[in-house]
Amino acid sequence: MLRIVGQPESDRSGRNRLTAGTGSHCPISGMWAPEGDVGKSMQLLEGSIMPARGDLAVDWQLVQGLTRRDLHS
Repeated sequence: MLRIVGQPESDRSGRNRLTAGTGSHCPISGMWAPEGDVGKSMQLLEGSIMPARGDLAVDWQLVQGLTRRDLHS
């Protein structure tokens, strides 16, 4: 399946979720987690490079977006 990184996808519940792969630019500031492992979330800022987990490339999913207020506090 062809997927454009940073574009919303629908999950099983029909909700859209945003994903980005290792090495791509973060499309939205927020808390991101490796797909299937929400317990390992980390805060990433828009424009930063999506990291690898260990030595492996992973797809990241947006857990919670940050607002401008979150970034200034």
